[in-house]
Parts: sequence; structure tokens; C-alpha cells
Amino acid sequence: MPKVPEGYGEKMRGLILDAALEICRTKPVYEVTMRDIIRQTRLSVGTVYRYFEDIDDIFIGLTNRNQDEYQLWAHCEPLFADDHSVQQVILGIFHYLGEYLAESIPAEGKFAFEMNIKFLSDPELYEKKKNGITEVTDFEKLMHHAMRYLAGKVEAGLLKPIMPLEHIFAFAVTSLDGMVRDLTLARCYSLPGDDAGVTLDELSLTGALARSLLYLLGEA
Repeated sequence: MPKVPEGYGEKMRGLILDAALEICRTKPVYEVTMRDIIRQTRLSVGTVYRYFEDIDDIFIGLTNRNQDEYQLWAHCEPLFADDHSVQQVILGIFHYLGEYLAESIPAEGKFAFEMNIKFLSDPELYEKKKNGITEVTDFEKLMHHAMRYLAGKVEAGLLKPIMPLEHIFAFAVTSLDGMVRDLTLARCYSLPGDDAGVTLDELSLTGALARSLLYLLGEA
């Protein structure tokens, strides 16, 4: 039996994921089938199924790939070192979030947006697949760590927020969700993104949110 070259499996997985993403740019996620993937890659049925058990497995692979490339938690974890101020931590986190959005939305925003809808409409599928989604794990890890960090600062008397922390966290998450939605609609669906001179810029938006949070945390 011929020896399989080193890295061949990853190369094949990448080829299949590239084909899937290309299809998802022009076709709604819920309409994409394994037949589409096989046709696009020009691989045999057996080859595609050797690397992915079904279409949802391919979608999870796509969901993870951009996160694996950017390493959001790896960028943010050093910010929580003891020698960083609260302001440095908050500004740093949202700077990296802005960079992540600027990089990921044009490349995979449409796919991610439609996958969220797919999961919302099929909770059983999400429960089945969520442990394999590194993006959820990475983002949740960052949010939970940030919440514990800020709660610790409040308990130590080093922060005096002007409203309850749980309200500040809710404001941060919903604001970020709104940014992702509007940026995705503007970048991926050819919908108007600018109104009367207001520009949708990832780093400006996340920077403004960071400054707002610092004000609410009593750090303005």
C-alpha cells in the first residue's frame, strides 16, 4: 500500500472546507448538501465521508477554522496578568475583539450568521455539536474570565461601578451581538452599512464599547 504523505489528511480536510465555504458564500447554509460539497471538490463520495461524517460536521469544521487561526483566548489571556490595570485589560480585550471581527466577518461572516440561525432553529443539533465548537468555548472562556476578574476587583474595593455588574455584562454582550449582526449585514449581504457619515469600523466600534464599559465600571 502506498505511503500517505505527511499532512495529506489535513490538506484534504482543508480542501473540503474551502469548497464548503465557497458554496456558503452564494447559497444559504440550510440549503447546502453533501452532494454540493462532493460536486465542488470533485472528490469521490467515499473520500469526503472519510474526513467528515455529515454536512453538519463540515459546518462545525468551518466554524472552528477561523477561531483556530486567530486564537482569541491566546491573545487575551496575558492581559489578565497582575501588572495590568483594569483599563488596560478592558481596552486590550476589545481591541483584540475588533481585530477578530475585522478579520473573520468578511471571510466567514455570512456563514457564521446563518449557522447561528440554524442552531437557534434546531436546539437539539446545537446540543449535539456544541462541545466540538472551539469558537463557543474560546469566547465563553474569555467572557467568564473577564466576569470573574471584574467581580474580584469590585469585591476588593478596587472598582466602584455605577450600576450592578450583571447589568454591565448584559449591556456588553448585547452590544457586541448587535455589532456583529450589523457588520455582517453590511459586509456580507450588500446592505447599507453607513448612515449620514457614520462609518461601521470594527476597531472604532469595539473601542467605543470598551470606553463605555470603563465609564460604567467607574474607570472613566
